[in-house]
Amino acid sequence: MRMLRKSIVLCILYTFAAMLMTSCGQNDADKLVELNYCISTAPSTIDPQLVSDTGSAGVVVFFVSTLYEYNSERELVPGLAESCEVSEDGLTVTYHLRDGLKWSNGQPLTADDFVFGFQRLADPQTKSNSVYLMTDCCYIRNSMKISTGDLPVSELGVSAPDSLTFIVELEQPCPYINSILSLAAFAPCSRDFFNSCGSSYGDSFETMLSCGPYILDRYDPLPTQIHLKRNPYYYRDHSHAPDGINLQVVGDMQQAIMCYESGMLDILQIGGEIADLASGDPHLQRYSTAQVYKIEIDHRNKYLSNKNIRIAISKSIDRASIAKNVIRNGYVAMTRVIPQDFYTETDGKDFAEDVSLYDDTVGYDKAKASEYWAHGLRELGVSSVDLEFYCSSSQTKIAEAITQQLEDNLSGLSITLYPLPDKEWLRRMTVGDDYDLILSSWVADYTDPTALFYSCYGTGTNAQYCGSEFAELVNKCLNAKGAERDEMLHKAEEILMDDIALIPLFGGQATYIFADGVSGFQVSPTGAQTVITGIRKELK
Repeated sequence: MRMLRKSIVLCILYTFAAMLMTSCGQNDADKLVELNYCISTAPSTIDPQLVSDTGSAGVVVFFVSTLYEYNSERELVPGLAESCEVSEDGLTVTYHLRDGLKWSNGQPLTADDFVFGFQRLADPQTKSNSVYLMTDCCYIRNSMKISTGDLPVSELGVSAPDSLTFIVELEQPCPYINSILSLAAFAPCSRDFFNSCGSSYGDSFETMLSCGPYILDRYDPLPTQIHLKRNPYYYRDHSHAPDGINLQVVGDMQQAIMCYESGMLDILQIGGEIADLASGDPHLQRYSTAQVYKIEIDHRNKYLSNKNIRIAISKSIDRASIAKNVIRNGYVAMTRVIPQDFYTETDGKDFAEDVSLYDDTVGYDKAKASEYWAHGLRELGVSSVDLEFYCSSSQTKIAEAITQQLEDNLSGLSITLYPLPDKEWLRRMTVGDDYDLILSSWVADYTDPTALFYSCYGTGTNAQYCGSEFAELVNKCLNAKGAERDEMLHKAEEILMDDIALIPLFGGQATYIFADGVSGFQVSPTGAQTVITGIRKELK
């Protein structure tokens, strides 16, 4: 008997259960292995070039493959590409596709499909929210001018000299390009199929081709009608994989647990109190992610410009207590910019192996916080400090807990907390202005430390880092390789922590619970992608 059964009393919704059983009930009769996977929200799109939210990404991953992909060991490996080579100047990346690739309709998948897919992403008429990955993260030639309508898509730095060769031209080197190109937005797109669908492309399963392990064969607004079947043209041998996937959209966690407990769900992501109650269950697994919380600081503020004040604030926050008692969603205390199990160095070592590396500087220590605070007040010639602290409305409880600790631990500190609508909170974070302190949450787009350094060398509050040693190091990293580059990345993080450029708070974990017989599930180091090619389910 599963431990959750002992811990949670559920309200069973019979109508919902009947619908769920209808979609999953043919296993015994047909002896097919069907995996029943819970997702919390329906996808906003199934068009890979339009995917920019985790809900959609969690669905398209089943029927999309990319040039490079993550395997069940969290390693970045060739996907639809068999290999790649980078020019000496780092500005040209040539991908050699696997021979014999096919779409789910049996038509050949060629390098031109990548050309068209990348052009669709850059095209302003596509209106993709993920175009920044091309313009701001991997710098594909002319992508910015094309996205703003100043150049035609034909000028994008991509080409296909033959059916098996795909060339990407960059405006500056991008050592982590294969990680970025593993995202669904960079999936291939069949030009002929797209044109045959017209404006209906991606509106239904009939207007979407697969180049991944499964084919979408049922997709409509009803929450139990997302189903995928195994793709016979998939380039890898996946005879071990389930015959079909039922994606069950269950927004209420109690309903989801009820379905799991009754055997109607095989994979379920859980969090909060339920994750705490399930702790110790042999069916539970936690995965580290690159979703982090931090406090961004306006260094131009007359109080926060004082380093001792910044250190005192950081050392007054009991991160472990807040993670355990307030967030309760698999988050762990974090005292460095880069989380564990995110970036592997050239020698195979975890970049953030030493989680306590900067504890002396930024880690919780109430007594030392008071000392730094008193020192800072003396340097400023004041006895009290008033600060404004902003957060999104959904983060209010976390921000309230931080505010309480700061005011309790630092005599003379008064904080006014301003919860904001998500749109306004995001604007202030993006612009880097109009706040003293702001609670920021960030998810790395790709598996490189620069993805988490990004907010530290922009405009507004962080403008002082433009042209600084930190910014120079980050720029040099684009041309560096191997151990030399790893050393630069470590030095960059050290600069941020020594200066208390920001205050790291929490690192995310994704918590899943699995039914008996399910194995091989994995998530990418960022946590944004599910790795499903190794999933197995034993037929009962």
